[in-house]
Amino acid sequence: MLRDHMEEREMLHQSRIWVAIVLTAALTCTPLAIASNNGDPMTITQFQTDTQIADQHLTNECNGDVVVMNGTMHYDYFLAKDADGDRTHYDLTTTVRLTGVGSPSGANYVAIEKTHQEDVTRNGQASDTRNTFKERLVAQGKTPDMIRRDVLHVVIDRNGNIRVNIDKTTVSCK
Repeated sequence: MLRDHMEEREMLHQSRIWVAIVLTAALTCTPLAIASNNGDPMTITQFQTDTQIADQHLTNECNGDVVVMNGTMHYDYFLAKDADGDRTHYDLTTTVRLTGVGSPSGANYVAIEKTHQEDVTRNGQASDTRNTFKERLVAQGKTPDMIRRDVLHVVIDRNGNIRVNIDKTTVSCK
């Protein structure tokens, strides 16, 4: 039960990091006005940012190693909204590159993942999507790799506010 609680806290922490970075970057961008395909002006928010990840603790559920990961998360963010708000286009690509050492095994680990989410809404409707993200924690030698799949439920309202929930998580060992 304690392990389940720790896993839940870890997943919540990781999703909060992602949401906080995206929202902070979105709020600090200067929108541009351009024309859409039909000539109506659109507001564009676009940016790229890199965030350093330091001492992120992950547990390899396949062998019990606690892995201290360090590296970078790169975000490419794009949000376009037409003048009357009835059409939005949202696009987010995230690339994570982390390395770490497990304890007690001493094994070296690598985690490199790329995720992409895109949605277009019309008539002022909110975006409501579910995506599965696969995260692979690869260990050296005979130490087992861990593959975790998270089903994320992402809602973006017509004002660009983002809410992320983790609906389901599964773990497999290889």
